[in-house]
Amino acid sequence: MGSSINIQVTGYVGSDPQVRQVGEQSVASFSVAVSRKNRNGEKQTLWVRVNCWNRLSEVAQQFVKKGSLVQASSDWLRPSAWTDQSGTPQASLDMDANRLVLLDRVENGAHGEEEVEF
Repeated sequence: MGSSINIQVTGYVGSDPQVRQVGEQSVASFSVAVSRKNRNGEKQTLWVRVNCWNRLSEVAQQFVKKGSLVQASSDWLRPSAWTDQSGTPQASLDMDANRLVLLDRVENGAHGEEEVEF
């Protein structure tokens, strides 16, 4: 049997998706904050950049907004480097989602959950 990895992140979206074309494919990208408390009780946050391609990109464009609670799954994760607004180098993790679950509450107060997989 070969090697494999399955990644699932659940967290809040940090900004509205950024949509771009890569050749003939559309990709919507957004960051998800995954937080926990360490042994000392201090909050730690890891930002994971989620890339949704093609039809999943269309779903992300329509339904994912800053502050949305989402769960994204992928079979691959890669490190990424970027520079923040103050010019400080930052590191993050990138994943190409093959499944996206929208966990936001719907307008009438009921809990809404919508799952999209490609």
